[in-house]
Amino acid sequence: MTADANILGHTMTTSPQTTPQDSDVHGSRPGPGLGLAGRIAAWIVMIAAGLVVLGLVAITIGPRFLPYQALIVRSGSMSPTIPTGSIVFYTKIPSTQVKVGDVIAFSKPGDPTEKVTHRVYQIGHSATGEYFITKGDANGTPDDWRVPAVGTGWLARFHVPGIGYALVYLHSTLARLLLLVIPAILLGAITLYEIWQDRARGATA
Repeated sequence: MTADANILGHTMTTSPQTTPQDSDVHGSRPGPGLGLAGRIAAWIVMIAAGLVVLGLVAITIGPRFLPYQALIVRSGSMSPTIPTGSIVFYTKIPSTQVKVGDVIAFSKPGDPTEKVTHRVYQIGHSATGEYFITKGDANGTPDDWRVPAVGTGWLARFHVPGIGYALVYLHSTLARLLLLVIPAILLGAITLYEIWQDRARGATA
């Protein structure tokens, strides 16, 4: 008991009755801090997982329905402007509006399956029309190919460094499964902990 009980002890011959309220105050009960910390940690993990899922959607599903493209940079030819592992977002632009200094994405001449992101170094003219001479920021010389300036192309608007590595890995089936399972396990663990905490409070009441 507190100091008040010691004072009462001089004038009373019987011990004061312990009320349920006193037990609540002085009895042992699980501290709420751990539960709060666990919930915060779980929410942080789930938010992070949600952001990764949004990233996957942005590069796999979004371009099918919205007027943009998203590509992962796998080489260092545009460093340090666009580091390796960045995800770059592009929008369509008529070739007539492309200027020297713009960063564009195009199919590599001679290998249409490979996409290249380089800066427009110069705009040339020939008997067949205009063409772009491109160059990677990290390269000492311009590319040895010519990109025809026809139709529409993809202009880089912004990039997110580093996240491309994670998204490449998360393309695997196992990684996607873990992305769903881990937050579910955390949420279940928090629910069980709260149930246990409620029962512990009831036992000490």
